[in-house]
Amino acid sequence: MSHHQPSAVQQQGSCPALAQSFWLQWVEKAFPNLDSQAYFIPPVYVNRVPMARWSTAGRDVLVLQPAPGQAGQTMQASSPSPSASQVSLPQDARISDSDVRDDAAMQRVFCCLQKMAEQKGEVLVGLSQLQFGQYLSESCYAAAAAQLPLPASLPPSLPRKWKRGDFDVLLIHQTYGFVVCEVKAFGDNVAKLNMTNKDIENNIRKKLTQAVSQLDKSEVMLSHLVSDITSGLRITKTIAVPNLTVSQVQQAIAGDVRLAQDLCRCLGATDSADIGGLCLCSDQLSDPKTPWDVNSDVLRELGVWWQRRVACNGPDSQMAAVYKTLVARFCGPATTVTVPCTSAPRLCIKTLSQAVSYTGMCYTAFISLFPEQVHLLNAALPRVFVAGPPGTGKTVMLLLMGTEWLRCGRHVLVVSTWSGSRVACTMLHLMLLQTITSQQATGGTPGKVTLLKCDLETRSRRDESAKVVEKALNDVEAAMEGPLYVIADEASESHEFLSLCDKLLKRHPRLHLWAANFSFNDVPVGWQEELLTRPLRSPPVVVREVEKDKQLAVFRRVQPYSERGVPDHTDGPPVTRLYHGVKSNHSLSARIIDCWTCGDMVASFLHNLHVGAQETPTTSTTAISSSGSTTPVCLEWRDVLVVYQDATNFAAVKAMTEAGVPARIMADDDVEDVASAASNVVWVAKVKEVRGIERKIVVWTAYGEDDDRLCSMSRCTSQLVIIQESS
Repeated sequence: MSHHQPSAVQQQGSCPALAQSFWLQWVEKAFPNLDSQAYFIPPVYVNRVPMARWSTAGRDVLVLQPAPGQAGQTMQASSPSPSASQVSLPQDARISDSDVRDDAAMQRVFCCLQKMAEQKGEVLVGLSQLQFGQYLSESCYAAAAAQLPLPASLPPSLPRKWKRGDFDVLLIHQTYGFVVCEVKAFGDNVAKLNMTNKDIENNIRKKLTQAVSQLDKSEVMLSHLVSDITSGLRITKTIAVPNLTVSQVQQAIAGDVRLAQDLCRCLGATDSADIGGLCLCSDQLSDPKTPWDVNSDVLRELGVWWQRRVACNGPDSQMAAVYKTLVARFCGPATTVTVPCTSAPRLCIKTLSQAVSYTGMCYTAFISLFPEQVHLLNAALPRVFVAGPPGTGKTVMLLLMGTEWLRCGRHVLVVSTWSGSRVACTMLHLMLLQTITSQQATGGTPGKVTLLKCDLETRSRRDESAKVVEKALNDVEAAMEGPLYVIADEASESHEFLSLCDKLLKRHPRLHLWAANFSFNDVPVGWQEELLTRPLRSPPVVVREVEKDKQLAVFRRVQPYSERGVPDHTDGPPVTRLYHGVKSNHSLSARIIDCWTCGDMVASFLHNLHVGAQETPTTSTTAISSSGSTTPVCLEWRDVLVVYQDATNFAAVKAMTEAGVPARIMADDDVEDVASAASNVVWVAKVKEVRGIERKIVVWTAYGEDDDRLCSMSRCTSQLVIIQESS
């Protein structure tokens, strides 16, 4: 995010021609393939997520829960009860059932149009939920914008309310002009509401009537906003009803002649029997349970709809000359495109780089938990084994429990039980040290925290195993001051660890010990096992890849993920797939991490995302714009992690370094640096070395079918990059 003052061109913004020239340069840099591909703004669809703020362990956490009246997941009996510790969110953060349903409908339309445009090679820019008032709204361009048609300058003969509104979906197509789509979510909860057929049809008519009115308003507004550029530009209007079939739409309008006439006029139909086919209905869209799965059947139906509604009239002869000018107006720096946000300032997201940064923020910037997790923390059981697939909040639970112990003045011992837990436990130790500093700054007298490294992953004889356990037992007791309060993240699943727990409890009956891992073969007597399966850390697009791991999908050694019961912030940026062996200069006999060309591909991808750039073409002109919005922080090199299984010469890393990417291979001495992300570098690490940490961008260098998706891909909080052997 830039903190620079506007450039000279922007300061001279009283001249529309100069401003337009700068806007055009901006979009050409932000969208380098503007002449050949489709861009969507924002690049990912962002949902409104119902949550409430609670205080636990002296810290505010966001508790995810179904919106009031939402069907499906409900608050369990074990959920925390309302109390004085609950802090109300701002009013605009109160998400209703209708908000959730509207977002679900919009997301399906967004996913389908995005996939169709990609598959068909359409050249367009699509915007979602653009408010009229956000058009050319940035104050540094106010003088220039004042000389152009604006929403506020709509002719006074038109209703005043027409100056306010939004475009649910607005496509600016290089060939076909504008396509504006009004989305209506009605139809998904009629069974829950026990609506009669008559009520359903009346509601469909009501929604279609509203859609016609809103589309007419949008058409007038678009014609007005571009009137200084050209007149008579084609504006194609359509209605999306993702939860209704074509037959339901046709049946509803059959009983209303006036509505049928209005729809024919609005949608350009000559016969009312064609209206349903001109709308985007559930027949042409993906399954609501899997909106991202836009399969070949859906694409075929979308293609038929696109030809019938948009492409049937052929090219608009004006578009070739004005396409980039329109994009510069609607998508350039003078227009703000924000996403839902629970508190000011709202975020402006236009590019993939910003979307990647924002997605990572959604999943890691704040502590988020489900109600059952808050209940477990409030219960404060002395001994708990927390199990479940990665990214379900296990480490967060240990952090908050350790924080509570520190608040009570206890000495907390963070125990790393094997090499694979070094980074995770080091990170926990550092975060608890920060907790102590914060508590001291507010006048508290917290306890202390110590990190102890053990190695309980022995494959030796039984007598040597006993010695390992005894040494660890002595080390734990020697490190403690007073009662035992122990945390063990990514705990070893070995017999030795379970034996250590058993011996500690026998010697110290008041032992407090919380441990976490994917699964535990056995739980010692005196411990409660808690299973967490609802994903918290990664967007669904990443979780779907992790779920393919054989430990989850085949062997079931790790409990599979369960439904969240609450919307995700976003499905996440699409997985990027790069292929080893597509070009002749790949080192086909080498592992991917040893291939120079693969390193070049990674470097190119990161540079295209503007990773590490101090200031990018996509950066807002000011830190916080006049509209009260801001852009996500720029991606840094420390946001990137490259994982591998084994290596010989690390040619890919050398190639990345030569291409300007500060890549470093993780060594034993780098554990604390990696855990804290202190150095602004791209760390390259073995899978087992990075359990417990998280990065916005993870590059997975596959090597055979048995590569560990579970431990590697699950580190990703936003953009997953998979490099795999070409078929």
